Parts: sequence; C-alpha cells; structure tokens
Amino acid sequence: MLEIAIASVLIAVAFVAVGTTSRPMLSSNVTEVLPAPAVEEQFVDLPCPWCHAPTREDDSSCPSCGQPFG
Repeated sequence: MLEIAIASVLIAVAFVAVGTTSRPMLSSNVTEVLPAPAVEEQFVDLPCPWCHAPTREDDSSCPSCGQPFG
C-alpha cells in the first residue's frame, strides 16, 4: 500500500515537472501599444477597385486615380 502511494506521488511530481517545462515563458511586462489612426483614416471606406487607394463613403470618384464610382 505504501509503495502505491509513493509511486502516485512520484508520477504526480513527474507530470508537474513536465507540464511546467513545456509551457512557454510569458512576460507580463510586455505590452503592445498600437498608435491610434489619424482622424482622416477613421472614415476610410473600401479601397478603390482600380488603384486600391483609400476612399471615403461620400466620394463620387476615386481621389487618387479619378475613376468614377457607381
């Protein structure tokens, strides 16, 4: 009976040892701060289908290449 208890403890220790070494070390001090978009970029709609320039919803033509929308 004592042998079973000792074997169980050793197996549990082995699982804990293997489980802690296989996890990647994560640093809680590292944070990523992304810059806020500029005011004019907040209202950018889909890109122009011809030149892929950013457009706004109220544009009737592409401000970059001049292709009319619609």
